[in-house]
Amino acid sequence: MLLYLVRHGQTEQNQRGIVQGRLDTPLSNFGREQAKKLSDWLKLVPFTEVWSSPLKRAEETARIICSQQPKAKLRVDERLETRGAGDAQGKPWDEVKDIFESLNPESEAALSARLHDWLSVLLSTHTPSASGAATPVSPLTPSSNNGPVLERALSSIKGLPRPGITRTGSVQTNTLSKGVVLVVTHQECLTCLLDMLTCPAPSTTNDEMIKKSPIDLHVPEHVKFDSADGDRQVGNTSVAIIRVWWEDDATDGNELVPRGRLEAWGSEEHLQSDE
Repeated sequence: MLLYLVRHGQTEQNQRGIVQGRLDTPLSNFGREQAKKLSDWLKLVPFTEVWSSPLKRAEETARIICSQQPKAKLRVDERLETRGAGDAQGKPWDEVKDIFESLNPESEAALSARLHDWLSVLLSTHTPSASGAATPVSPLTPSSNNGPVLERALSSIKGLPRPGITRTGSVQTNTLSKGVVLVVTHQECLTCLLDMLTCPAPSTTNDEMIKKSPIDLHVPEHVKFDSADGDRQVGNTSVAIIRVWWEDDATDGNELVPRGRLEAWGSEEHLQSDE
């Protein structure tokens, strides 16, 4: 399975530095242009499912992408909503950033719990009946205009669907496990998912609201999280990609456990293209 994680397009509040929280803000004209560029960039990726936060900025981004994905069904899920901002909602970030946690936002633990639940259910619906499930194969070498993320991914793995590459299914993969899933959500959710997937397992079963990561995730050295806006921050319509497969559980041969590899984080190749 391939999991594409996308941040919504820009809103006027993004541009002005306003804390949006659950404000149901639409995309700006520029945000719609970003989403259209992303839709064009992803049009050859055969998404089988598209998931979105119910907030307008995310759902509008998802629908623009879906306009070139005739086989993908859009599903809206409240668990993908952004973190509630409490009394900081609607205020300039520069005014509240130092006191944000005192303004009654949704707790990070609550955000993590609902995202953990969503991802766990998604994985359960894609778990194959036997191990050895591979992702769809992309046998061709990238052309010169496909960008560094694509070239790096294809040099390190076999089977990452990307723009401009012919795709054929793996004979080892059943319909569910070879799904290509797009998720459109928010900065806080993306950061929370990254923390969840890269944090060590809880040391005790009594750790409150802390659960084992749904995916045993490997992060290659080439994936960097630093940006001009701060550690792990991503731009509007940026893309993260996780490749997921299933292996026999070493402790229980009757179960399959999901493993993963982070192939890209915060990619903005679609915004850098001249085409």
